[in-house]
Amino acid sequence: MAEWQPYEPDLDQLYVVRFTIAARVQHYVLIVTMTVLLITGLPLLIPGIGPRVVEGGFAFRTFAHRLAGAVMIGLSLFHVGWALLTREGRRDFTFMLPTLQDLRDLVHFVRYQLGKVDEPPPYDKFDPFEKFEYLSVVWGTIVMIVTGLTMWFFEFVLRLFPKWVYDVAVLIHGYEAVLAFTAIILLHLYHVHLKPGVFPMSRVWLDGKMSVRHLKEHHPRAYARWLEEQRLQRSRAGAPDPP
Repeated sequence: MAEWQPYEPDLDQLYVVRFTIAARVQHYVLIVTMTVLLITGLPLLIPGIGPRVVEGGFAFRTFAHRLAGAVMIGLSLFHVGWALLTREGRRDFTFMLPTLQDLRDLVHFVRYQLGKVDEPPPYDKFDPFEKFEYLSVVWGTIVMIVTGLTMWFFEFVLRLFPKWVYDVAVLIHGYEAVLAFTAIILLHLYHVHLKPGVFPMSRVWLDGKMSVRHLKEHHPRAYARWLEEQRLQRSRAGAPDPP
């Protein structure tokens, strides 16, 4: 007897949950806080690029920037707790950790782009590019929080360290913000929303769902694991295998 497989027409009708509501809410908060931080922070670094109300209202800009920064700190602490203390958080964090397979997938990806192999890499739930983006956000957030707190509580910092420490923190904070803005515009938006196959927008960030066809074509190892889980559930339920 052949093992169960979903019918080909059903691949577009069946969906898997890629991101739970907890993961999506964290993403929403991150979007809002980063937008506010960029709008209120970049005009100070690059005069002339922001709205006049933001540039002219220094007190308002400072308040909004610090409020968004405090929310980001809270979000970061929540994310750490979620990744360590919840089942779904630990699962997704485990999938995000780099492995030797990611290096093999990158080599496979380059060979595929050069026409040396016919099939794209059989990615798992997250491909190496998504892992790089996630780890970049983690590292960038740590840098921005440390340098931001150094600037926020500069009087306390200057009592403990020479002024050059504060000056370096200001430089790092500003250029890390420019790097983050550039990465979002050039890398994240294209890779998630604008590339062929998902243009003009992937809806997974809205409802957290991905079609089984997309899972099978773009994340084959995750699809194989989903298929095994479905077969196990059918076996437990006593469903007959296809002839």
